[in-house]
Amino acid sequence: MREIDMERFRDQIRLLILKQLHHLGFGHYGGSLSIADVLAVLYGKVMKIDPANPSWEDRDFLILSKGHGGPALYAALHLTGYFEEDVLYTLNRNGTALPSHPDRNLTPGVDMTTGSLGQGISAATGVALSHKLSGRTNRTFVIVGDGELNEGQCWEAIQFAAHHKLHNLYVFVDDNKQQLDGPTKDIIDPLDFVSKFSALRVLFRTGKRT
Repeated sequence: MREIDMERFRDQIRLLILKQLHHLGFGHYGGSLSIADVLAVLYGKVMKIDPANPSWEDRDFLILSKGHGGPALYAALHLTGYFEEDVLYTLNRNGTALPSHPDRNLTPGVDMTTGSLGQGISAATGVALSHKLSGRTNRTFVIVGDGELNEGQCWEAIQFAAHHKLHNLYVFVDDNKQQLDGPTKDIIDPLDFVSKFSALRVLFRTGKRT
């Protein structure tokens, strides 16, 4: 893999998010910008992918459970070579390959259709389990929102992952403190995510954005 300037890559993702949404005239700015860092690291340094062969069986999978962050994912996919920049400016237009929420049947590089909050992490556990049962080395990365974790099925999925020891599943919580109706602490206080994950015997690491 070529050497990538991670800060520049992150900033390119941010810029392309703004350009897409400005061109469209509306969209989820905050929910897209808040995952630019993690996407830069995953696509620029961590994930095993092949943009020339999006369906490569040995690839790592990325599932954006908070599907409203689609513009950020599309920016990362463009920058890693899945499609040309002009495709970005068809975001959410009639006939586009880039709908407002990711669709695996439309967009090269999208591994799972998402948008109904809570369902992406459930799908990710299924993908990870299938790879484990098949003896494959693929890793599954999933990004969930802090507001999305109001959904009960998220915690069922996390408990399922812990029970089945899905060490090939990596969950990133975008704890940006906001959801559609206001601050998460005012809607349903999520309390301490680290304590909740560790209570389910899930290994975790914490980190700060650059």
